[in-house]
Amino acid sequence: MNPFEWAIAQVSPTRALARARAKAALRALMNYDAATTTGRASSWRPNASDADGAAARRARLAYVARDMVRNTPFATRAQSVIVNSVVGDGIIPKVRGGTKSQQADLLDLIERHLDTTLIDADGRNNLYGLQRLAMNTVVDAGEVLIRRRIRERRDNLPLSLQLQVLEPDFIDTSRDGVIDGNEVREGIEYDAIGRRQAYWLFPRHPGGAFRLGKAWASRRVPASEILHVYRQDRPGQMRGVSWFAPVALAMQDMADHQDAQLMRQKIAACFVAFRISPDADTDPDADKTGLATSLIPGRIQNVAPGEDIRFATPPGVEAYDEFTRTVLRSAAAGMGITYEALSGDLSNVNFSSARLGRMEMAANISSWQWLMLVPQMLHPIGQWILEQWALERMARPARGLKFDWVPPPMKLVDPTREIPALRDKVRAGFASRQSVVRELGYDPERLLEEQIADAAAADDAGLTFDSDARVAAAGQAAADTGQKKEPDNGTE
Repeated sequence: MNPFEWAIAQVSPTRALARARAKAALRALMNYDAATTTGRASSWRPNASDADGAAARRARLAYVARDMVRNTPFATRAQSVIVNSVVGDGIIPKVRGGTKSQQADLLDLIERHLDTTLIDADGRNNLYGLQRLAMNTVVDAGEVLIRRRIRERRDNLPLSLQLQVLEPDFIDTSRDGVIDGNEVREGIEYDAIGRRQAYWLFPRHPGGAFRLGKAWASRRVPASEILHVYRQDRPGQMRGVSWFAPVALAMQDMADHQDAQLMRQKIAACFVAFRISPDADTDPDADKTGLATSLIPGRIQNVAPGEDIRFATPPGVEAYDEFTRTVLRSAAAGMGITYEALSGDLSNVNFSSARLGRMEMAANISSWQWLMLVPQMLHPIGQWILEQWALERMARPARGLKFDWVPPPMKLVDPTREIPALRDKVRAGFASRQSVVRELGYDPERLLEEQIADAAAADDAGLTFDSDARVAAAGQAAADTGQKKEPDNGTE
């Protein structure tokens, strides 16, 4: 303790103790290189804001991402790879629980309503197209809204329920303050304990036609009518951020670099040759025996006396491929997909590396499906459907009646090597048949139903296939018999 600190201690022991604690904490902090503020750490921009404070300009991030998807091929590719992997042809609903009649009624409803464009408030997509549209929006804008639309019975829909997919632009972020005792932050209304109560939404997209007075004023929509889907990366995060945020600058720099190199080559290619006249004042076009203004294949050109012709040497593109690969690897890592999936470059891939890369990407895909899209969008939609179905049928759903969701099947890197490995795992007792079927992305019950139906149809038609267990057993028995048969030595 120096004399100054000793003097403080005599006057105010509490302040002296606080000063000593602060100095001790600072000494501990400075033991970490990453906690310094000079040298290599000077380029960091640390701040103590919460998740939504750090993303205060999320709208601009969304606009930038949309521009990239429109104009940058690899950004378009990144979005399509994620959406095709997460949604594919659709995450399929399956009815569980309830009575057989209720299951049959709901299956019929799936075919007549969810599998058709009647489920879409805009009449363009079935349920699986809406999943794709929602996931597209989550990737570029970071979040998406699904609004429940209850229709009149006179609309003659199989179920008086439609879904509307909305971009986050519909949220009136200018709504802030306290309304009827609830706090409104960025257009979302919360109660005293932080539960969402309502969303303040524009009736039309604010980037569309010119707004006309009160007709464009935002309106309060109860939170029970809205599904807000986004990837939550931090505790307390109330809104999503574009998935392109970590890679946007790098991908744009790569696109600019590509354009610059292309322009460089185009300019260089425009200069084929340079004519050097012996007299600087001579008009090159005055002597028609000189070099022509254009060159054609096989041309033999006379050169005027004293003229010199020098052909241009176009500049080369150095390390372009390596630069592009480096940027794409960084972008793929930031988006959570593999470099091969993003770039389409399979030149350095073998079975082992492709499978390892796919396993890493598959873990991300599974988390996006089961930790975001299914719980935030599909399970609530299933509940909406059951509620409306029970209301219209004036029925009380049996206990346990619900929708389960089956994601698209997983694509195998090399089926000839992976399928035998899965089969051996089941035979060895290390996994059940159902778990392997689920690992491949199929529904075990539906697969069994289809196999039973196929076997019955084949028996009725008198057809036999190698997949029939009886054929496999007969083949194995024949093989065993052939192995035990005594060799024919020509004697009885």
